[in-house]
Formats: sequence, C-alpha cells, structure tokens
Amino acid sequence: MKKSPKIRSRDPVKTRARILEVAFMEILKGGFQGVSIDQIVDKTQMTKGAFFHHFPTKQALGYALVDETLSEMVLDRWIRPLEKYDNPIEGIVKVLKKVIDATPDEHIPLGCPLNNLIQEMSSVDPVFRDKLRDVLELWIDGIEGYLRKAKRRGFLKKEINPRQLAEFIVMNHEGAFGMTKSLRDRRDFLIDKKGKRWLL
Repeated sequence: MKKSPKIRSRDPVKTRARILEVAFMEILKGGFQGVSIDQIVDKTQMTKGAFFHHFPTKQALGYALVDETLSEMVLDRWIRPLEKYDNPIEGIVKVLKKVIDATPDEHIPLGCPLNNLIQEMSSVDPVFRDKLRDVLELWIDGIEGYLRKAKRRGFLKKEINPRQLAEFIVMNHEGAFGMTKSLRDRRDFLIDKKGKRWLL
C-alpha cells in the first residue's frame, strides 16, 4: 500500500497545534508510554524533522500537552462556562451533566485524559507529576472560586467549606470517569431508572 506523502507546513503555529492535537488522541487511546513518536508522526502526515523541530523529545511533547492542552481543556470545559450563571451551584451541576452528555460513546471507555496521565505518569516522572498536579489545582481552584461566590450570594450553606467541596467535586468526577474504563458503557453512569448519575 502506497504511503501518503508527508505534509510540509510553512506555518509553525499550525504545525505545533496539529502535533499536539494528534498526540492528545493517540495518548488518550494508548497511554503516553504506549504511543511512539513514529505513530504520532504518521498520524500527522508530517516529517519527523517537523516533529523534532517543535518537540526535541517525547517527554517534551508530553509536558507541553499537560501545560497547554490539558490546562486549556480544564478552563474551557469546567471553569469558563460558569461565568454566565448567577447561581454557580446550578452552573456546576449543568456543566457536569453537559460534559458527560457531550462525550462521544467511543470515548467513554477511554476515561479522562487528565486522570489517565496522573495514574500512568505520576509515579514514574516527577516533572509530569508536578505539571499534572498544577492542572488539577487549576481545576480545583477554579471550582472553589465559584463556590465561594455561591456562598456570598446565599446559594451555599455557611457551614460548607468551599475548598473541601471543590476537591470532592473534582475527585467524584475523576473517579466516575475512571470507572467507565472498566464499565465501558454510558448507561453504567446511571444508578436508577430515573437516570440519576453517580456524579450528582
């Protein structure tokens, strides 16, 4: 079978973004350690030289993926959408539902990209561990900020600790998505016939 010709892009920003986009999906499917540079290069249809121009090592690619792709994903999915809600509690619940509902069926068994990397890389690479912790803290800090706003506006009981609740919300979500890697079915998010989710 004849291979497709390699794409040579003159736009370094687009080239880098394309590599990160492809790497994100390949790592989500196969894990960071299970994916090779050759696989990523083949999927991008770019030259290996183009890859190494932007990422001198596979580790450098992984670090950029955490710093840029995952941190932006957390902000876009979980934090920025809350800006439009007068009641942040309502916003958090709706965003949680929306993320699950918007996840394609074929992605359900793949789990959460952040949680996957935490489980895989935290014990083997201290730089990965620190960067992943920063993204997790970014998420928890963002939720905590909106919970404090909810408390000031009277939507959250005074005795509730916003930091602890934010940590619980994030851990609950990550645990639920982690279980889907074994359950492998959207319907297994449900715990009763009314469709109430573990998450909520």
